[in-house]
Amino acid sequence: MDPQEKVADSPLPLTFSELRYYFQCPYDFKLRFLYDFDAPVNRALGFGKSLHDALCQIHAESIRGNVPTIADAPKLVQDHLHLPFANTQVLENSVRGAEKALRQYIEKHGDHLTRLEHAEKTVELKLADGIVVNGQIDLIRRTDTNEIAIVDFKSGEDTQPQEMTRLQLQVYAAGYQKATGKDADLVEIHNLEVGHIHREEVKEAVVQQTLDRVVHAGKQIRDLNLPKHEKWCDACSSCDMVGICRTKPGVGANS
Repeated sequence: MDPQEKVADSPLPLTFSELRYYFQCPYDFKLRFLYDFDAPVNRALGFGKSLHDALCQIHAESIRGNVPTIADAPKLVQDHLHLPFANTQVLENSVRGAEKALRQYIEKHGDHLTRLEHAEKTVELKLADGIVVNGQIDLIRRTDTNEIAIVDFKSGEDTQPQEMTRLQLQVYAAGYQKATGKDADLVEIHNLEVGHIHREEVKEAVVQQTLDRVVHAGKQIRDLNLPKHEKWCDACSSCDMVGICRTKPGVGANS
């Protein structure tokens, strides 16, 4: 008999950016990553990445011992803000919003900037059945009680639900442990534009449940088992592709 490769033995690399679409809707994942459908262009596209790039410089400078001040915010925005599709009004609003967010972050978290461990740390998790998850942790810092916190930053451009970010950070906590041999104590979600922080403890049981969900998702993706939601739900309300598969209840016949 001719040898045949077992599909389960072939690695399946995934990023959490891809996984989040599967968790929100498997069919959305299928349209984006198997059929190459693109979402409509947003005038403010690039705002979130620009803020992340500016924060990366803040953290890199702080690790080197040069903690930026609020006076550095305009220069950071000038160096990193890149909005290729913005009109004049969107650009002006984005400059003001970015400067405000960076000033607020530096003012509120300046003391934390002397206790940073890593910025933009890449992690990789090799899980069961050849599922490999790659990601990048925005920030790893030590608290004033010497606990390790894994931090993810969100802006108004990021539409990912908080529950999905919590899932992402549990994966990153496992990735941090794998990469360093040390356990993370906390995960934090920082909303840059409103200054809100969601913080919770890392619990081994929760991390394992999350990894089990990721492995199950990877198996479903490998088997191309990517169905639509059975009926209209919250994911449909914010989906860029919803018009392809159904209409809102009461509007059309395919709801």
